[in-house]
Amino acid sequence: MKEENFKKIESLLSMLDNDRSWILKNIDNGKWSELRIELATLEREISRFILRAKEYNCKNNKS
Repeated sequence: MKEENFKKIESLLSMLDNDRSWILKNIDNGKWSELRIELATLEREISRFILRAKEYNCKNNKS
């Protein structure tokens, strides 16, 4: 992959991480109490996805 593609992926992951953080902050502040379990699960899945994507991006950037 080209360097510009890696930068685009990093930018997308950063935006996704910001959204994940926003979800978590709002859950912690008591919003959407009826959806708390589902949103917490979503937040954890997003976090795992970001970690896997960063690892993949890092490995392929070294190749």
